[in-house]
Amino acid sequence: MIELHEHQKQLVADIREAYRLGFNAPLVVLPTGGGKTTIFAYITAAAAEKGSCIFLIAHRSELIKQISQTLGRFDVCHNIVAPAPIIRQATLEHFKEFQRSYIDRHSKVFVASVQTIVRRMDAIKHIPSLLVVDESHHLTDKTQWGKVVARYPDAKLLPVTATPIRLDGKGLGKHCGGFADTIVMGQSMKWLITNGYLCKYRIFCPPNNIDLKKIKTVMGDYKKDDMAEQVDKPTITGDAVKHYRKLADGKRAVVFCININHARHVCDEFNANGIIAEILEGKMESGERNDTIMRFRSGETKVMVTCEIVSEGFDLPAIECAILLRPTKSLSLYLQQVGRALRVLEGKDCAIILDHVGAVMRHGLPDSDREWTLDGVVKKKRKNEEQAVDIKRCHVCFFVHKPAPKCPACGFVYLEKQKKITESDDDLVEITQEQRVLATVKRKKEERDCKTLDDFIELGKQRGYQYPVHWARKRHQFRQGKKNG
Repeated sequence: MIELHEHQKQLVADIREAYRLGFNAPLVVLPTGGGKTTIFAYITAAAAEKGSCIFLIAHRSELIKQISQTLGRFDVCHNIVAPAPIIRQATLEHFKEFQRSYIDRHSKVFVASVQTIVRRMDAIKHIPSLLVVDESHHLTDKTQWGKVVARYPDAKLLPVTATPIRLDGKGLGKHCGGFADTIVMGQSMKWLITNGYLCKYRIFCPPNNIDLKKIKTVMGDYKKDDMAEQVDKPTITGDAVKHYRKLADGKRAVVFCININHARHVCDEFNANGIIAEILEGKMESGERNDTIMRFRSGETKVMVTCEIVSEGFDLPAIECAILLRPTKSLSLYLQQVGRALRVLEGKDCAIILDHVGAVMRHGLPDSDREWTLDGVVKKKRKNEEQAVDIKRCHVCFFVHKPAPKCPACGFVYLEKQKKITESDDDLVEITQEQRVLATVKRKKEERDCKTLDDFIELGKQRGYQYPVHWARKRHQFRQGKKNG
């Protein structure tokens, strides 16, 4: 039997209090790695002891198996409503850990694939008194999850998620087309990291030439075809391999791509550079997917390249590095992806996040303070949509951090922006020789990193030049002249 941690016990108490107060669908929020599955398995075990019928609903084979394994740790016999290969793999995992199987087709506890249960609802005779919905940011009245919930209107609902907003930023409350009638908050990601339940992280945001302004928006996020056109390029893929070598060499990394073609190109590039990489994607047979994950867990495969399948609920502490190659406007998707690398594992001192698409500049650091509600994201007008948060990126090592006088990673000292001279400025401040040298080194490196005329124009704008295009053309012409000479 698993012993709950104190923060988990408190969350269970808060859930029960919500039901006692008359709420029927408290949305439970706890960051990735905080123990959501453990918490709802504990509640399921208590309800099963009273003879209740419970449905636990998820949408991916890995989640079905994880829920089943956790129920086994609470000695809960359960049925699985899912394709036969998933049931066989779950049974095998039970025997490996428990020397027996807790899967029982006569049990009134059902672990169900949402796709399968929608097809079989007419054949299931039992009526649940409790519906547990994992990754419930998908739960709205127009989804498959919604069909199941609507079928059993008298059941209490327990939706759980790390990100209580839909991928398009809309809310999960009843007034937004969802089902939740209150929200129950667990501890924050910052608290979980500070207290050792999640590992620390270092996040780097190398420069890129992706023009997100050219990408259309569909249902609140970038259109995939447009994304692929901008991101699936040899230069960007090559940078991903180069920075993996530089910042996370030898670590087990998951790469988040846009579509299967993009994933194949990225996988080929890693393998061409002597880094063993494999693709993990949804259309693979269940056994093949399982074998791929096992090779990654053992370290035989260093890089697992995916498109969407690992973004949510994927419990694999072996992930030491997350490489973001999929731009997204969705805060939910960003946090889900980054969270894959934050699970604690012995010998894993910190996670490495390599953000090649500027997600952190848009959405903020993973453990930034966020106030969640049932209303979703309130969009605010801002001058620069791509720089939405108050964070800093080092121009020398690309480390991303909270604003500070110098980079915590490499020690580079930032020059403060020149103050406007006013009558109240009594003292002149001397700029030291060391600061002048560092500033010169920084400026030269910024210009060396410019590959195209557009890069120089963007740099000119960042520096605040009055005529950035004129300056950029001069610098670009000088660069071309040196090459030709």
